[in-house]
Amino acid sequence: MLLVMGRAYKNFWSLNTDEAVVIGILRDSIPRDVAIYMPASAQMKNIDLALINAANRRILTIQVKGSRAYEPRKSEIVKFGKGSAGWFFLKCSRIYDCTTDFFIFLIYILEEESRSGRRVIVPHTITIPTKDLQRRCQLYKRKVKGEKYSLIIWINPKIKKAFDIQDREFDLSDFLDKSGFQKLNKRLFGRNI
Repeated sequence: MLLVMGRAYKNFWSLNTDEAVVIGILRDSIPRDVAIYMPASAQMKNIDLALINAANRRILTIQVKGSRAYEPRKSEIVKFGKGSAGWFFLKCSRIYDCTTDFFIFLIYILEEESRSGRRVIVPHTITIPTKDLQRRCQLYKRKVKGEKYSLIIWINPKIKKAFDIQDREFDLSDFLDKSGFQKLNKRLFGRNI
């Protein structure tokens, strides 16, 4: 706690690990003339990151959701193919009342290196416009007590597929990794980059 002119200031800002990983991925996936900011205001509850294109003054806000790495069961690999899943348990209001432009879901996938055979953890992203996520969630079949969504998103990086294992119609492949960043860049620049 910091004391300045008789007022106490507490540390209200801390770097979330998932947000830090997403910032690193974004730095490699968006043009250099776009700046990445983190809000320092505690009132900005739904906004984790902001992207600013200084040339055309476009700003995009992002909500980051991360999942830990899960060891896939053999039955899941047989059923869904190579890859693994991330789990997200979200309140419906978190999605429908959200004011950000995009959600980025960060999912750590266990992958096997082809040369060495070693298993590594590789971060993958689902970068989806909030309006698309809201529309898809309205059609989603698996709500928990009508208040929350339990999304278990399987990513098969070899064939570039992403879907919810409980509702395979909830396909997010169009927003996986580079495909999602292309949509984000199009909104920032008004064209594909």
